[in-house]
Amino acid sequence: MASALLAAAMFGSIAAIQASVIRKHGFWSVPMLGVLAAYLVGWALHFVAISELPLYLAQVGVGSSLVVTAVLASFVMGEPLHRGHWLAVVGMVVGLGVLAIAAGKVGQSHFTDRTTVALYSLLAVTAVLGWLAWRWQHRQSGVALAILAGFAYGTSPIATRALVDFSWEPDTAATALSIGLFGSLGFVLYSVALKRTSVTAATAPQILLATALPATVGIALFDDKVRDGWWPFAIGAFVISMAAGVVLCGAEAAIDMIEDDVLDDGAADLEDAS
Repeated sequence: MASALLAAAMFGSIAAIQASVIRKHGFWSVPMLGVLAAYLVGWALHFVAISELPLYLAQVGVGSSLVVTAVLASFVMGEPLHRGHWLAVVGMVVGLGVLAIAAGKVGQSHFTDRTTVALYSLLAVTAVLGWLAWRWQHRQSGVALAILAGFAYGTSPIATRALVDFSWEPDTAATALSIGLFGSLGFVLYSVALKRTSVTAATAPQILLATALPATVGIALFDDKVRDGWWPFAIGAFVISMAAGVVLCGAEAAIDMIEDDVLDDGAADLEDAS
């Protein structure tokens, strides 16, 4: 659980930086290498959480990165959070605590030919749709890219379960290889989405899908457990955490407004100087 929360702190801190870097320096730049390095450290912490916790708990834990981003926007950047945002912070913390209590044993991590083919098929479809969304010159293309980034980021933790009981069997090795492919695809799609739309619009669907998709698969296919008698509490806590995450995405708009204000002030200064 500590690894999940540390990963959340890493991802939450880097979200605002990534948005600023992609807009000011572009994707192929030295600052983006720093962003990528931070993501790799976060992924290592995320892997520890996935290996020790059911996917639904690990993903909600990492999804609490929104709390970090919202608090940074409030205390570091001077954008106060509304009452609804603070209620969402409390809701996510409480939901995460209840899920931690309700969590049972981690299920199996064996992959078959069918699941491996399904993973690579989803990878190919997501990549093609991502290319089409990139080519789509519409104001909603950024949201479409964010949704696809959520699918990619959400599938990567599923594939990461192959590393928990790793073997050199073809199915397990092929699944492990897909981790980097899904992660790289999600990183690219999310970066482009941040360039085309606001942090809020890009982050909300990405976090939602990256949390809900592996949580559902973990219970349905991997047989992740919930403690006896705790199913109603676990479902309620998960729903509350997801709803809080969507609300907190709205707090990230503060980062966009600050960037816009800085740019506008800079433009005004240039005009005065000229």
